[in-house]
Amino acid sequence: MTGQRRPMTPVAPPRPIQDIFTDDENARLFHILRTKGPWRLIAAIYFKSVEELLAISSPPGDSAPPRSLSDMLTPAFRGLFGNNGLPYEEEAHEIFYSRKLLDLVKGMHGARYGAPYLFQFNMQGPSHGFDPGHIDGRSWRGLDPTNMPAWLGAVMAKSGLFDAWEVKAGQVISYYYPSDIDGGFTYWPDGPDRAPQRLPAPFWNSGLVTDNQHMFHRGEACGPRDRRDTPEGMTLQSVLEADGEDGWRIVDGDRVIARYAPSDMRVLFHYSAHVFTDMADLKRYYDHTDDLTRDRAFDMLMADLKAKGISFTVPTDPLSDPAFIATLTAAYAISPSSYPEQAPLDQRQPLAA
Repeated sequence: MTGQRRPMTPVAPPRPIQDIFTDDENARLFHILRTKGPWRLIAAIYFKSVEELLAISSPPGDSAPPRSLSDMLTPAFRGLFGNNGLPYEEEAHEIFYSRKLLDLVKGMHGARYGAPYLFQFNMQGPSHGFDPGHIDGRSWRGLDPTNMPAWLGAVMAKSGLFDAWEVKAGQVISYYYPSDIDGGFTYWPDGPDRAPQRLPAPFWNSGLVTDNQHMFHRGEACGPRDRRDTPEGMTLQSVLEADGEDGWRIVDGDRVIARYAPSDMRVLFHYSAHVFTDMADLKRYYDHTDDLTRDRAFDMLMADLKAKGISFTVPTDPLSDPAFIATLTAAYAISPSSYPEQAPLDQRQPLAA
């Protein structure tokens, strides 16, 4: 028995946690949600093509690939309380710099130093459980989600080529979903080829201290079962905004295409911090003495493709070449192989020819 972790497993098992935020902190965060929108679709924020999305979240087996991003839409929206160590909203300032949250992540790693990195939220309307599981975006010295596309980060993580540059991180996630109609959280702490575990709903201000950058996970189907089909008329330009005193609505231009009661929505607050074992570890990061560049990352990936005997055309623009992205996705494909009986992977309806 060695101390080496299996691929795609967290540095420590996820730890359930209750009462993550105070009543005052929750009030401030939800006030931001209701007053600072509208909020964009996650797919619209991060992806320019279906190939980019599939690099992050590819269904297992031989499922026919979707033809466009529009085929993959679900009413999942996102906003930022803060990013790259800086709070974006005054009401979230003290929460982003919370000693409690930072110490939870430092403790998971046994790290001496740390700093908040990202504080975001997801808002999910009634949806099927189409997500086959994914890992969150990682940071490497010189490359992180602020200066590289999400698809590239996923490929780099799955390749295992860049571990020497990785920045240690961890998350504190807090769910809000008062319904017991599905809506749980599935995660694979022993690796995507092993049996998953679940955090079942209902939730309120409860979640996990976790390493979601190394552990496949997914939000399960949620909301009233008769409302889970993607709202008719929803596009990549659709946004979510407050509706009346406590409701929500999806709008697209001047059209209202869906309305939801607060009990229909699942909300996630997601805090992430970077942590460092010692001063040498910290200074390597902040002094940029051993940084990756995108050019070096692509050179390493292409060298590995050649070593594996995988044929490809060297792209003129590797950041956005769909064929090259698809080649990398296939070369490093990994996804969960089983799902809980209580929360199966839903299948999209075949597209008309």
